[in-house]
Amino acid sequence: MNGKRSDEHRSHPGAPPPFVGTLCLVSGAAILFLALVDSTGELPLDMPRFWYTNRRLWGLLSFILLGTAFYLLRSSSTSPKWEPSLAGQRFQRLVIYTRENCHLCDEAVETLSEYRSYFPEFEVVDIDSDPNMVEQFGECVPVVEIDGKVRFRGRVNEVLLRRLIEGSAPKDQPFDPN
Repeated sequence: MNGKRSDEHRSHPGAPPPFVGTLCLVSGAAILFLALVDSTGELPLDMPRFWYTNRRLWGLLSFILLGTAFYLLRSSSTSPKWEPSLAGQRFQRLVIYTRENCHLCDEAVETLSEYRSYFPEFEVVDIDSDPNMVEQFGECVPVVEIDGKVRFRGRVNEVLLRRLIEGSAPKDQPFDPN
């Protein structure tokens, strides 16, 4: 795929790997726990001498580690939005066949809405309003039809949707697969 990728499990370039935030969180929590237990005077194990000579610093270190963990874990969860190599609307018509109280239909509309800049205004059709459509689609909804061709039935696969967008030329530019 030629588009700019930003998988959900990847963070920004130059950012530390996600396990660093987790390591800071666990270390900070463990040090804070030990410092709190030590303040009651009932530590069940003998700590090294530098623990006892720098008790206030251990509490400060635990808060620094917890703050760092919060920052790293929060910033690694927000990744840049995916974009195809060429911007612009790609298709002429998008129809979503749905029915009332269908959670997959709601998910499909939500997913397609996230990519609305690549699609024309889409039409949502409730199949229960037409007996012929109920017979045609039955329980197999949502059905996503793009430019007259059924592209998705049931769940809209976001990876395949991105490939479809990337593999189509914007309306104002000719398509060059190379």
